[in-house]
Amino acid sequence: MSGEDVYEDLIQFLQSDRADLRLAASQAVLGVTDRDSMEALIKHGVVQPLCKLASRSNEAAGSNALASLVYLSSHGTSINQCIEDMLDSGGVSRMAEIALSNPTDQSTLSVKGSIVAMEIWRKRVNYALALLANMTRTERGAIELCGRSMPDQALPTSQASDEILKNGENVKPTMELLLSRFLQKSYIKEKEPQNEEKDDDETEDKNKSVDDISIKPDDPYQHFSAVLMNASQIEKGRKFLMRISSSDGKKVKSSSVLQRMISELRSTNPVRRRGIAGTVKNCCFEKDSSWWLINEVNIIQNMLYPLAGPEELDVDEKRGMDPDLWLEGPDKVRESDQVTRLLLVEAILMLCATGRKPRESIRLQKTYIILKMMDMVEESEEISERINECVQFLRRDEEGTAEGSSDNFVEDAYASNGKYLALPAPSAAHQIGAQSNDDYDDVD
Repeated sequence: MSGEDVYEDLIQFLQSDRADLRLAASQAVLGVTDRDSMEALIKHGVVQPLCKLASRSNEAAGSNALASLVYLSSHGTSINQCIEDMLDSGGVSRMAEIALSNPTDQSTLSVKGSIVAMEIWRKRVNYALALLANMTRTERGAIELCGRSMPDQALPTSQASDEILKNGENVKPTMELLLSRFLQKSYIKEKEPQNEEKDDDETEDKNKSVDDISIKPDDPYQHFSAVLMNASQIEKGRKFLMRISSSDGKKVKSSSVLQRMISELRSTNPVRRRGIAGTVKNCCFEKDSSWWLINEVNIIQNMLYPLAGPEELDVDEKRGMDPDLWLEGPDKVRESDQVTRLLLVEAILMLCATGRKPRESIRLQKTYIILKMMDMVEESEEISERINECVQFLRRDEEGTAEGSSDNFVEDAYASNGKYLALPAPSAAHQIGAQSNDDYDDVD
């Protein structure tokens, strides 16, 4: 039997009516790891039957198919072709359906069976969102996901929200539904109670690498942060994140998707932190939104928190700085993931480049102090270069001003006779206080 016949038979077995043949074929595909064989599988059209098989949630072959697709779309020389084949096979719809599926009804199972069923569900959702992240790396995949809608009959009405019903149509955008799942902590596997070392365990988890965490399905919706990062590379994705929404006529402060999910920068999961950092950076591409990002989203303080470390600051350095950045003292842990740190510094750099008024706001929030302390211990040369570029923006004198005016501006702002308060309230009371009415639109 020739090699061509082997691949054709394998694909036929994946589509067989017999469960045992489907399982054996899926295991065979899952065992293929060398590049030439993976390229041959994709060339012979293995992706489409794998996508169909992945929808079978009631058998192990379905999970094997998902795992195979993740590997084929992440390794080898035919990654792009694999992603195109998945998109042609309705991969976005299939993976969204898996990601939005509900766990098996626990009341019909024994305790042991319930645990096993929940583990299988978490694994399938984790794989599905990893595949959505891979597919949305392409513009076609990102556009398809952002425009994807789920019919009302496909999901429980409890998942509906008033803000996503448009023109009276019973249609719910997939991104809204996935975001809702992403922000619900109830889907994350609870850690087994241990001794009295909870804080140490949380710190240890926070310092684990992205690769260590991403393969574990304990947090099944963790890869949605990467989906958001990819989706925000297109204008439609950024509009979804930055769209202001409010309740029907109620006196509730309006918010956006970006404001709802930016707290994930403090998550103990590095996969979530990296994806949200990339999402924030992409949102900073919208130059016209710099005022809103700085003043309404409070994006600078949210980005500075992961970059702040345990270094001791003097009174003058603390004056005007958000207390959250120094209250933890020597217990403060700086972001451990190098990619996340780079993304956050680059986001700050992009905001610094938007104009004079944004730079003044960034200076007043003592961004330079945090970046200076960070640079003293930064091991990555690339990140240090980006920090230096930020410093050049923050320390340089603006055009038409006297020498040293940038530094004097911050000192004068927080002087005892200045017009600004010396120390702002902690983040728990961030809603209190006057809002700035400055307009940055026409300022360089």
